[in-house]
Amino acid sequence: MFAWRARIGLIKPTHRGKSFAFWFVHAPEGVEIVPTFIGFRSGQKDKFLQGFERAEEIAVQLKEVGCNIITVSGTPPFLLKGLDFERQWAADLSRKIGLPVVTAVEPHAIALKSMDVKKVAIATYFGDELNQAIAKHFARFGLESAVMPGLDFAGKGEDLYTTPLMTLDEVSYMDVYRHCKRGLQQLGTRVDAIYINGGGWDAAPAVELLEQDLKVKVVWAIAAEMWLTYKKLAIDIPLKGCGSLFSGGYEPVY
Repeated sequence: MFAWRARIGLIKPTHRGKSFAFWFVHAPEGVEIVPTFIGFRSGQKDKFLQGFERAEEIAVQLKEVGCNIITVSGTPPFLLKGLDFERQWAADLSRKIGLPVVTAVEPHAIALKSMDVKKVAIATYFGDELNQAIAKHFARFGLESAVMPGLDFAGKGEDLYTTPLMTLDEVSYMDVYRHCKRGLQQLGTRVDAIYINGGGWDAAPAVELLEQDLKVKVVWAIAAEMWLTYKKLAIDIPLKGCGSLFSGGYEPVY
């Protein structure tokens, strides 16, 4: 029997299997993941802003197939529109389909706040516009941010990205580790945590290694969304090897 504990409707921004895999690999017994995606293929602002309508259509379909909760990944559209829009969009969609909706930026701040983080270093593959939007978003939660330059993996950017969206397939967790470690050292300031944004790079295996070596907490965006989704479902998932967010017994602080 499948989904006897929960059926999660997952709306991803791209087709990438790696961010779906994180959910599937760590799904506890009795939980089914229903995977869908919007289909972004480049880091262009106009494309991101067109994605909300498609996400709403998919959410309705996920309700029709019996999902208990909807989780929408992909931070750039929400960063471009701001926290107030994110909250209102989620509330409107939740009322429309009669299900809880987890969006793609607020859970990250909730995770950091729940871990008693006061100052956070931001690691992304974004340019200044999105990085500053993250810092502005976090400031609404009383978080001070120190922004690392976005990862430049290919030597050229793509609109909002410092590494083109499709090129991110080539970025390994070892690259993520090196980028975060070097970036933190170059910031030259003490922080309580590193926040790693984005499902485009293979960040998951780097989280615990960074925590061990740098002695700071690390929150990866996709992990934070999954953590809050399971908290809303009242399903305990104390994962090993995924960092202190899952092993530390933290409860959401809103």
